[in-house]
Amino acid sequence: MKKFKLRISKRAYADIAGLAYFIEDLSSAGASDKYMQGIDDVIEKLSYYAGSVGKNEYVQKMFGEKARHITYKKMAIIFSIKNETVFIKRIIACSLIH
Repeated sequence: MKKFKLRISKRAYADIAGLAYFIEDLSSAGASDKYMQGIDDVIEKLSYYAGSVGKNEYVQKMFGEKARHITYKKMAIIFSIKNETVFIKRIIACSLIH
C-alpha cells in the first residue's frame, strides 16, 4: 500500500491552534484535547488514502485545482497531493465550502 508523506502548512497549524483555543474557551481542555486528537488521527490516516479522496469544484476554486478535502465533525481539512506528499493547507469550518 502506498504511503504519502505529510506536510502541514503554518496556516493549518494556526487554524488548529485557534480551534483548540475556541473549544477550550467554550467547554474544557479535555474536550479540546479529544477534538484535536480526532483531527490528528484523520490527518495521519491521509498518509494512506489521500489519493482516493475525490475533488470538489468549490474547494478547487477556493484553494487551487489540486485541492481536496475531508471532514472531521464540522471541520474541513483542505489538502493537495504533489508527488508522494500530502500538503495540509487549511482546517476550516465546513460551512465555508458548501
